[in-house]
Amino acid sequence: MARTSQTSNHFLLFFILSALFTLSQFYRVSSAVMAPNLIQDLGLNAELLGILGGAFFYAFTLLQIPMGPMLDRIGPRMIMSLSCLVGALGAFLFAFGNTFYAVFLGRVLIGAGMAPMLMGAFKTFTLRYPPEQFATLVGMISAVGTTGNIFAASPLAYLTSTIGWRMTFIITGFITILLGFLVFWILRGEKTQNRRITSSSDKPEMGIFQSIRLIIGSLAFWQFGVVAFFRYGVFVSLQGLWLGPYLIYIRGFSPVQTGNLLILLAIGVILGSPIGGRLSDRYAQSRKGVAMVGLSLYCISLFPLIGLWKIEHPFLFGLIFFFIGFFHGSVMSIYAHAKDSFPISISGTVMTYVNFFTMAGAALFMPALGKVIESFPRMNNAYPAEAYHLAFLICFIGMSASVIFYAFSPKKR
Repeated sequence: MARTSQTSNHFLLFFILSALFTLSQFYRVSSAVMAPNLIQDLGLNAELLGILGGAFFYAFTLLQIPMGPMLDRIGPRMIMSLSCLVGALGAFLFAFGNTFYAVFLGRVLIGAGMAPMLMGAFKTFTLRYPPEQFATLVGMISAVGTTGNIFAASPLAYLTSTIGWRMTFIITGFITILLGFLVFWILRGEKTQNRRITSSSDKPEMGIFQSIRLIIGSLAFWQFGVVAFFRYGVFVSLQGLWLGPYLIYIRGFSPVQTGNLLILLAIGVILGSPIGGRLSDRYAQSRKGVAMVGLSLYCISLFPLIGLWKIEHPFLFGLIFFFIGFFHGSVMSIYAHAKDSFPISISGTVMTYVNFFTMAGAALFMPALGKVIESFPRMNNAYPAEAYHLAFLICFIGMSASVIFYAFSPKKR
């Protein structure tokens, strides 16, 4: 009976953590489908749209620096619960904002509120689940959470055309508050779990500055960080913003058709993440090898977007998008690789600092690509295809260079 109860608690805990990550994913990529509405209602150009899209990631990224030590010492319960209230405030401000500055601040607060959701889940997995299940759980939560990207595609396009984007964000604000109360409830008894893990770890608990020096003084950490920067920066820039206008303005697809194609990116992640995580746990001594295969195929799947071949048929775009998502998702195991390379007592700090690079990629890449596209003159109120192809080429080159750097990282500690 006790084992059945523990299994049920683990399932419910995983469900709530996954719901929080799903919400975070929805928030972060919602700009793509709403781009035409934001341009029309707020009078934005490509550069301002890129800045607004990246606003979520500015706050999210900066908060990763204090978030790791806070998760290691205070624990996920209080951090995630209070952050939900901040995220809800941002959603309401975004919904009621009538100027660029108001919606920008709303996006910043949403990013701040969602900052600990994935890493808080990873820290909880470390505290409450067997270590041999870690990469599998990481892959599973990535798969489940990616449904947030699906909600931010066709369903969001439908909602914005019916109840409007403002009402949609009012509703999500209330959902954020509800999930904050649920995670506070489900993570009760967290201090006992923290003491048990600390007492059984292979090294005594480190001080904050000692752990930070250990992490940033390691070349391996920078190899994890650089590949994480380009891996997610490229993906979220494509999925979260620039593939939307490209398909609508260059390829002539409707917003709903565009949403349907963007869903395939999410479906690819949903399938690729648990497969990559399971392989990483099954071949734990070769986590790096599993990640290298996925990263290499991810680079190859980006190549058709650079414009060397003219792609018109939606099926071909769908196939490309599916493989981009699949191989992007399959390399979530780099977090497990990073965790295994440092003492368990600082696992939250390690994974959160790697995640700093992940979110920095999104924060910098999205507006940077906007500047590249904005450098081309607009024709008939749209940017030329060459502008997008150059942006996609930059994505391919950056990703490929980071994989080469990661290839020289150590297998594990």
